[in-house]
Amino acid sequence: MALKTYDMICIFPTSLSEEALGDVLTRIDDEIGKLGGQVVSKQPMGERMFARQMKKRDAGIYMTLRCELDPTSVDTLRARLKLVDDLFRSQILVAEPETEEAEEAEEAVAAEAPVEEVVVDG
Repeated sequence: MALKTYDMICIFPTSLSEEALGDVLTRIDDEIGKLGGQVVSKQPMGERMFARQMKKRDAGIYMTLRCELDPTSVDTLRARLKLVDDLFRSQILVAEPETEEAEEAEEAVAAEAPVEEVVVDG
């Protein structure tokens, strides 16, 4: 069957070191590889605060992975990701087709947009 492109959003605990994060990402890569897929790109999104507390956590380290995978293997991947200890949450979405114009527009917006810092009292 033909491979489809998926975007996977992963949230990791903020207590994870860079080395441990690399190990977890390698394990995710291996799981995707075992299912006949491959990771095309990884984009770190940094540490972000949650809108509300989840499982006694206020923030997480976000990462987006773009991968190619057989559509019949997505449910199996979801089940295997639940077994990864240092993966707090994940979501797999069908990737939207990219065009050069869309990429250029996103880069222009990202270059101009100021980054806001959110402070939570509490």
